[in-house]
Parts: sequence; structure tokens; C-alpha cells
Amino acid sequence: MISKSFSPIEDNRRTLAAQVQDRIRDAILKQTLKPGARIDQNKLAEQLKVSMAPLREALKDLEAEGLVTIYPRRGAFVTEMSGDDLDKLYFARAMIEGETIYHAVPLLTEDVLKRLGKYVAGMRQATVEEDLSTYIGLNRQFHLDIYNPLDNPHILQVIQNLWKRSELYRYHLMAATHDTERVHREHEAILEACYQRDKAAARELAILHIRHTQEELHVYLQAANERQTTTLD
Repeated sequence: MISKSFSPIEDNRRTLAAQVQDRIRDAILKQTLKPGARIDQNKLAEQLKVSMAPLREALKDLEAEGLVTIYPRRGAFVTEMSGDDLDKLYFARAMIEGETIYHAVPLLTEDVLKRLGKYVAGMRQATVEEDLSTYIGLNRQFHLDIYNPLDNPHILQVIQNLWKRSELYRYHLMAATHDTERVHREHEAILEACYQRDKAAARELAILHIRHTQEELHVYLQAANERQTTTLD
């Protein structure tokens, strides 16, 4: 069901499909479009004042991000979160990002390390100000800037694709009450391992960081399911 929450697209500096994709992604993450909801493409195109072509292109890209599921002859639906999908996704992240940071740490320069320190401080400040958007951006940049010195676009593309697919989960966790201090301490520990050029410690800390988030997400999903069950009762 599409509410009247979409304003027409007017900015022509980016492709229509990219702009539509951003609008729908934002609506999904903020649950304006609820998990499992069917996306009324005709109504959405009308609200955004675009044709069906850029809308369909946007939905295909969102399907690649894991935010939308398209069924032949049924249409497009907002992807629902599940514990099984969460475990598979975070297993892949732990395996790939753990090995990536192991090989990247020896390549980190002093300039990169200083920049990482600014990201860590910025994330703490964003938490104090309850600025979720800034926090998410800094968090992403912190981890990717550690991996970038490998200069391996194939690995970076895989990692960024996994991050996009996990965004649906992480956004709701960040919006909910959770142990933000634990996250900050883990970022600081990873940064310290990078400063010490201790690649084995960095790998272990990165994997634990991912697994702790996975565990918190399971608690969040269980609580969300219980709330839904209570509402239905």
C-alpha cells in the first residue's frame, strides 16, 4: 500500500532511475513502505511524476541490494527481514571482511590512520546528537577506508554489495535502542590494532564486531516478531 508520502522528482542532476531508487530506499528503511508490502508501481510512478521505465530500473537495482523482491506476474514487494537470511549475510561478511582487514592493515598509512581516528570521534558525536544518517555514513567510511589500501576493486565491490544487503537490518537496529557504547569501543579497538599494525588482532576484532551486531539484530528481530504477534492477538 502506497501512502501519499512521495513528492514529485524535480532534480535533473542525476538520472531519474537513481533518484527514484533513493526515494524508495529511504521509504523502505524508514518503514514508510512496510516489510512484505506490495509496491503499487502505477501509483508510485504517478506520485513521483515519472514513467514506468525509470521506476522499473530502480526496483531492479533495489532487488540487487536486497531491499525489494520481484516475483514474476505478482509484482514487487518490500523484502521481509528473517533470521536465516541475517545469519547467511553476516557469515559472508565476517569471512570476507575478516580476511580483507588482515591483508589491508600492513598497507595503512599515517594519513589514513588519522582519518580513521576522525571517523571514530565523529561517530561518537553523531550518537550524542542522535544523527543517525551521519553515523551510518561515517561507520561505512571507517570500514571501507581500512579496506581501500588493498586496491582490489573486486573485493571492495563484494563488500559494498553485502553492506547494501545488510542495510535493511542495520538501519532498524541503529534506530532502536542498542548498545552504542559497545560499538564505539569496538571501533576504537579495531583502530588501535591498525595503529599497532597487528593484522591478526584486527581480523579477530573485526569478526567479533560483525558477530556482535548479528547477535543484537537477532534480539531485535525476535522482539519485533513478538510485538507483531501481540498485535495480532
